[in-house]
Amino acid sequence: MAGPRVQCSLNPISGTEWIPREVSIHFSDDFSVAEIEDLAFVVPVVAKVERHSATSYAMNWALPRLAVAGNAGMPGPRFRAVLNTSNLKMSIQAVRKGQDGLPPRGSGHCKVDQGLPLLAQNEG
Repeated sequence: MAGPRVQCSLNPISGTEWIPREVSIHFSDDFSVAEIEDLAFVVPVVAKVERHSATSYAMNWALPRLAVAGNAGMPGPRFRAVLNTSNLKMSIQAVRKGQDGLPPRGSGHCKVDQGLPLLAQNEG
């Protein structure tokens, strides 16, 4: 990954499913994919990245089969997140197959380790 690295601290807003507290996002130079590490598990996974708006990126990823929140045997959670590059805020949802009700949500603030101009000005 040759693009910028972003560190995000997240807090749960709603729901009972697990929301990661800290993630590290390392974008590819063309912002089409990112490597995301949940800093609790330190397991990097690849996320699909799409431009969501002029100042934000949507990301989708799944954790490998880890027993999070005591749900061993259930499909692992998938995450959907949007990173706003103008204010460096992130919103996140945890989605689990077969889940009833509204997906758990979280939000938080991020900081860029390198390449802020590239992140803020990338045309995707």
